[in-house]
Amino acid sequence: MVLGLTGGIGCGKSAALAMFARRGFNVVDADQLARSVLARSDISRQLVARWGREALGADGLPDRAWIGRKVFGAPAELAFIEALVHPEVARLRQAAVADATKHHVVEIPLLFEKGLAAEFDGVVCVACSDDVRLARLEARGLARLDAQARINSQIPIGQKVMNSNYVLWNDGDRSALEAQVNRLVARLTAAEKSVF
Repeated sequence: MVLGLTGGIGCGKSAALAMFARRGFNVVDADQLARSVLARSDISRQLVARWGREALGADGLPDRAWIGRKVFGAPAELAFIEALVHPEVARLRQAAVADATKHHVVEIPLLFEKGLAAEFDGVVCVACSDDVRLARLEARGLARLDAQARINSQIPIGQKVMNSNYVLWNDGDRSALEAQVNRLVARLTAAEKSVF
C-alpha cells in the first residue's frame, strides 16, 4: 500500500507523517527529497547560471529562502526550478516506495496541484481551519500577509478534502491527530486483511 499524504500549509502534514512512521509505515518526505536534489553541485551550477551567485547562501549551497522569494509569483522562474528538481524527486520517490512488502506514506504538499493523486493507492489529507493555519504559520515566523499569500497560492483546503480518500482534521492538539491516525491505520489494516 502506498498512500499520498497532503494538505494545506500549516495543517500538520509532517506531524501526521511522523505518526505513520511510529505505526510502522515507511515514510517519505518529498520536500526532503527536493532539498537533497537542490543541494547537488550540478543543480547549484544551473541556479548560478540563471540567477547569479546570490542564489547561494554563505555555505555555498542553494539559499532556499531566497529561491522561494524568487519563484513565488513568478511562473517562468517556478517552471525553471521545477523542471530542474521535480524529475529527480519523482525518481527518488519511486525508488523509496519500491519495496512491495512494506506500507508507505509519501508526504507531498502539492500532490493535487501537480496532478499526482493517481500514483497512489489512496490520498490522505491533513486539514484544519484557516485561523489555526495562520496562527501556526505566524508561530513559525511568517508575517500574516506572507502566510495568507502562501495559503492562497495552494488549492483551497476544502477542495483537497473533497478530492481525498481519507481526511485527518487537525484543529486540536497532537494527541487528537494521533488518535485519528491510529484509527485510520486500523481501518486500512482491517480492509487489507479482508481482501486476502
